[in-house]
Amino acid sequence: MSDTPMTDTAASRAAQPFVLPHHPIRDALTGSVASIAFTFIVVIAVGLIWIGPKFVSFGNVSIVGTFLIVPLIVGAFAGFALLAGVVDLSIGTIVGISAAIFAYFILHQWGVLPAAGITLGVCLVIGGLNALAIVRFGADPIAATLGMLTALRGITWVLCGNQRMIPAFDIDYFTLINRQVLGLPLFFLVAILLTLIAAVIVARTRLGRHLQAVGGDDRAAARAGISVQGVRTAALLLSAVGGGLGGIIYVGQLGSAAGATGLGLEFQVYAALMIGGYSILRGGVGNPIGGALGLLAVAGVSNILDLKAISPYYVNIIVGLLLLAAVLLDRFRGGDTYE
Repeated sequence: MSDTPMTDTAASRAAQPFVLPHHPIRDALTGSVASIAFTFIVVIAVGLIWIGPKFVSFGNVSIVGTFLIVPLIVGAFAGFALLAGVVDLSIGTIVGISAAIFAYFILHQWGVLPAAGITLGVCLVIGGLNALAIVRFGADPIAATLGMLTALRGITWVLCGNQRMIPAFDIDYFTLINRQVLGLPLFFLVAILLTLIAAVIVARTRLGRHLQAVGGDDRAAARAGISVQGVRTAALLLSAVGGGLGGIIYVGQLGSAAGATGLGLEFQVYAALMIGGYSILRGGVGNPIGGALGLLAVAGVSNILDLKAISPYYVNIIVGLLLLAAVLLDRFRGGDTYE
């Protein structure tokens, strides 16, 4: 009689499929980050073969890095909203209006820090309005943030006035934003650091676990005692702050703000995030490092075409194909390997 439980247990174990235990290295090699990392390596290889050593020279990397500073920062913060299951289409116009507000105060002789503080405060209000509509009143995220996108773009054009721009050149701030360290833009390195911090938050903190839980299954998260409304509100606030930082940096780079600042940035960022492993169809899927690699891969393709004097419209074709591949891969994987 004593042999029966042992026999049943052995039979049940034999019937179960063999599953490899989780291991950080194995998970990294089989996850979405590995896919986009491979794509990024292929882009570098093509650049080296087609362009030569110039492609990875400090001068060329510095040029590409300068253009990537704002998208990297905005992408790192917007990724929090995607993880929570919210698509924030207003990030590009938040960049635009924050640039206009910051430039306005700089033009009127406010210091950089007070102007930045007021600008980020306005961005928090915008993020709060998005959260009020989406979280409190249950509005569809795409519809709500599309409305915010339209309204903010109109306000930005009004702020810029008849000249369609606000001059705001501050020599000290311009020097800081455009400073080089080890042959690379200082704020490009800052953007990479912020991406790494975001990755640590997602992988190692309670906020990161709650973001993924709420985005993956909000009902299960609520039953587990997680404040779904609180987490999504925090994600939208962070997304707005990322847009605000992007606008402030743009003014430092350009010395002005224009009505078109940030126009189309949401497409650039979200396309790269999806190529890097995020999912717009469902939350809880993605990694900030993968998103950054997606931006770097797209920028690498664009840079190759620029150096070969090929029409930039081909970038749209390549990005579109990569995006389709990312969507299909997301559907095939079902999200399991991302989590």
